Amino acid sequence: MIEPLPLLIPDARRSQRTLARCHQRLARRRSVRRDGISTYLAVERALVGGLCLIYMSGVALVAIQMLSGG
Repeated sequence: MIEPLPLLIPDARRSQRTLARCHQRLARRRSVRRDGISTYLAVERALVGGLCLIYMSGVALVAIQMLSGG
């Protein structure tokens, strides 16, 4: 069953073209990410920091109310 199958030999030119295309795509993605990701991370950090600040303020308020007997 295996004997009639042809022996497959890799095509070096095709593999080089494929690797070149992959490297080009990765380079484009890196350049896009560097520009867009810094803004995204800044917004994300500000949002998470703001939510943490609101939460901690609420915890402090409840603690103050509990300690003052209210």
